[in-house]
Amino acid sequence: MRTYFKPLAIMTLLIAAVFAPIQGAQAADTDVLLSVLKKVDNLVCVAPDKIKEFYSPKLVIMFDDRRALLESRIESYQSMKADFQGIKCDFKRALLTGHVGPQVGYVLVDELISVKSRLSTDERQHNVCTYVFAKEGSAWKIIHEHCSSLPDYSIAPGEDGLYYYHNPVY
Repeated sequence: MRTYFKPLAIMTLLIAAVFAPIQGAQAADTDVLLSVLKKVDNLVCVAPDKIKEFYSPKLVIMFDDRRALLESRIESYQSMKADFQGIKCDFKRALLTGHVGPQVGYVLVDELISVKSRLSTDERQHNVCTYVFAKEGSAWKIIHEHCSSLPDYSIAPGEDGLYYYHNPVY
């Protein structure tokens, strides 16, 4: 037994040493894509018309079962900004998975969005979203966005917002 333990331990360490930098590199790569989303987040409630620069002209947006146009979304953000006094938007994103290649990358994220204003209650949205990016020149642009709102069901099983995502009801 001892004769096998030492080579097994050495082999395990070698495998870990080889694959750990690869996982770290993938995390660093997806950070580039997440930083694009963060830039969009920072503009949504301040200057919605400026988010266009982060999207490709070939963009497809899906939310639940509907297709959306970027222009319509920008108009909606501008309307929201005009309607709410002292608007404050908060975006929290947890990376579920992602991959970045030389020209195309994607991230699957769990998003919590909160919109507050001086005269209204906190409007919240909880979604699971896939963002697909393509490299245009030296910049990453969003070419596909698909978000699905998560059912609330009062989130009982384990108080995990992703419970129904991992354990579908259908």
